[in-house]
Amino acid sequence: MAMAVAASPAVPVSAPMLAQALLLACGLVVREPAAPASAPSARPCADRAAPCATDSVRAATVQQARTAMRDGSWNDAADLWRDALLIDGRSGADWLALGDVLLRAERHREAVAAYERAIQVDARLTARATRDVARAYARMGDDRQTVRWLEQALRLGARPAELWRDESFRRYRDTPRLQSELRRQVDRRGVGESLRAGATT
Repeated sequence: MAMAVAASPAVPVSAPMLAQALLLACGLVVREPAAPASAPSARPCADRAAPCATDSVRAATVQQARTAMRDGSWNDAADLWRDALLIDGRSGADWLALGDVLLRAERHREAVAAYERAIQVDARLTARATRDVARAYARMGDDRQTVRWLEQALRLGARPAELWRDESFRRYRDTPRLQSELRRQVDRRGVGESLRAGATT
């Protein structure tokens, strides 16, 4: 005699309940653990982590460079300024600082390159950096370049008294090209400034 096996009656499940069960099941598979409600989102910090770390490294390197300058460790300071500028080379003042320590380390050609870079990065530094380039060439004994940059400094408004006070420039004050440029400056300004203003002060 054949016996019929009756299937157990199905448990009735409403459509909304089934949808919730499916969503929950899928959510458990793909959902990341939720952060506590009080915890700040980590994503904005992660987005800023690299720039913040870079800024911190650069600031620490600049501080070390300044310390080396105070100690008179010119070559160490130059290396540190280079490291800082490799991270971010947009500060003309930092290029000037690099030039200054290179000049003190008697690395004159490198100093010229740093000063010229300062002019490229920040045109407001042109007047000062032009005199610095002239000083570096003067210390190298390159008279032609020294006179060329001194002419440029005079055109930019450098006063002869300021230039001739610098020991590096004293021997150039009688150079005909500079005398000619000084005459042009005097004529243009309409003042009776001596061609050797400040030469003996």
